[in-house]
Amino acid sequence: MEKQREVQFMSSEFGIPPYRAAALVASSEAEAAALATYELARQRNESAYGDVPLPESPEDHAVPENGGLQKTVIGRGERFGQCRT
Repeated sequence: MEKQREVQFMSSEFGIPPYRAAALVASSEAEAAALATYELARQRNESAYGDVPLPESPEDHAVPENGGLQKTVIGRGERFGQCRT
């Protein structure tokens, strides 16, 4: 467990590739491979945005009648193509 944290620290803080960081702390090649695999999987599952709140997806606010427009059209102007939103 301690070696996993060391590999994670070296990889995230110093930009050392996981396989190289694992080779520095492991006592055998098999252990280095296991540590590198664990770190790569952890990085793959980690959110790129961390704890920053993200806006909701536009698909969550879809209105069936708007034909897929981003903004719902609530009226048209006198001339064709002038829309109010």
